[in-house]
Amino acid sequence: MSPRTEKQLAAHKEAKKIEVIRGALQLFANRGYFNTSINDIAKELKISKGFLYNYFASKEELLNAVIDFALKEASELNFSEEELRDLSPVEIFQKFIDGYFVLLKEKKELWRFIASLAIHVGSIPSVHKTISIVYEKLTHDLETLFVMIGHKEPANEAIKLGALMDGIGIQYLIFGESYPLE
Repeated sequence: MSPRTEKQLAAHKEAKKIEVIRGALQLFANRGYFNTSINDIAKELKISKGFLYNYFASKEELLNAVIDFALKEASELNFSEEELRDLSPVEIFQKFIDGYFVLLKEKKELWRFIASLAIHVGSIPSVHKTISIVYEKLTHDLETLFVMIGHKEPANEAIKLGALMDGIGIQYLIFGESYPLE
């Protein structure tokens, strides 16, 4: 068997890194960030702590990688400008809400992680900054849609819709399939 090329080594290392991130996401979602140690992650993934530290210098650095990964997973809710170009603002809202519900159903672990993180976001400054940027972008996008449909208070309505959707997400996490998303 011939030795791996630089490109193969890089791909292998990236695959292992994603494996660690997915494992940490699962543990953070189920146990919470503060209740999960580096030892827990290493044990669950059947790797050494040294191996894990080879990829991430600290638990917080790993957390930020998990957040980046989770936000990319959640970005499935986003649609390209091309997809939205011929739709009315009301159709865009409908696509947004339908996409949110699909994501809630298909990515429960992701939402458990986001919900648990939201509770403690003020305790971790690097995370607070990331979450704030995402929240501000989403609120701005919703506000733009409310402007397009001629709402009198688009900024206020965007915040209220975001809060309503957060509440729906939390209720669905608590009650699961018995919660009526329809």
